[in-house]
Amino acid sequence: MNQRQPIRPQAADQAVDYGDVFCVTGATPSSPTPTGAVDQSGITIGEALEATAISVGDKPVDRGDAAAIRAAEARAAGGNVTQRSGLGAKAQAAVNFNDRVAYDYNKITISDVLSDASAKLPYDKAVTSEDADGVRGAELSNSTEAMPTPGGVADTMATAARVNRDDKP
Repeated sequence: MNQRQPIRPQAADQAVDYGDVFCVTGATPSSPTPTGAVDQSGITIGEALEATAISVGDKPVDRGDAAAIRAAEARAAGGNVTQRSGLGAKAQAAVNFNDRVAYDYNKITISDVLSDASAKLPYDKAVTSEDADGVRGAELSNSTEAMPTPGGVADTMATAARVNRDDKP
C-alpha cells in the first residue's frame, strides 16, 4: 500500500531547500540552476550525456563510464553533491549487474542509463573545460583502458566544452 510522505510545515515565504526534496550528501551548491531553468550559454552537461547515449548507447556500462557519469552529475550540481538515486547511482548499479551477466546482450547499456539525462538531472549547466577535464580524469582512473571511450562520456563532454568555448562572443 502506498503511503503519502509527511509534509513539513513551511511558511509561505520560505523557499524549498534542495535537501528537502532529494537525499544528498556533501555540500549543496551555492547558486544552482534547477532543471527547467538551464543556463543557455552553450551545450549543457545533460545534453552532452544525452549525446553519449546516442553515440555509444549500445555499449554496456563499465566502471569508467559509471565514474564519469558520477563526476558529470556532481559538476552539473555545482560541487560535491551526490544523489542516492541519481544517474551516477544508476550507472554504478548497472556496473554491479553487468559484472554478474555473461553475455553482452543481457547487460545494461549506456542508453539505458543516460536516455533523457537532462530531465533526470536536478541541476544542469553549460559544459566547461574544467568539467570535461574532471570527467575525463574520473573515467581514466576507473578504466582498464589507457584512453577514454571514443564517443563516451569524457569524449562527448570534451567536445561540448570545445563547442562552448568556440561559440562565446
